Amino acid sequence: MSKIKWVDIRDTAVDALKLNDVRKTMKGNLNNWLVSEGIDIISTTADQIVDQCKEDAVNEKGWCKVRDAFVLPLAIQGGLTVFKVVIEKAAAEKL
Repeated sequence: MSKIKWVDIRDTAVDALKLNDVRKTMKGNLNNWLVSEGIDIISTTADQIVDQCKEDAVNEKGWCKVRDAFVLPLAIQGGLTVFKVVIEKAAAEKL
């Protein structure tokens, strides 16, 4: 009776699953979803957070007022803009 090695079982399972194809398909599906729906959801959430920060800034003083009125909104909107550009460029490329 020959010994069955774990490596052989693992390699057989990986080959059967064709993980590279699954990964590419999943990346493509996620990217398509982000472009079609995800960015809108993220943008809406970011806008709500920015609006809340600006509302809170009225009641703050000193650094906290500057943070809530300018720093956080600019950081959130800037990060969102960079995220949109990256996702749209990734969607334009063939995965």
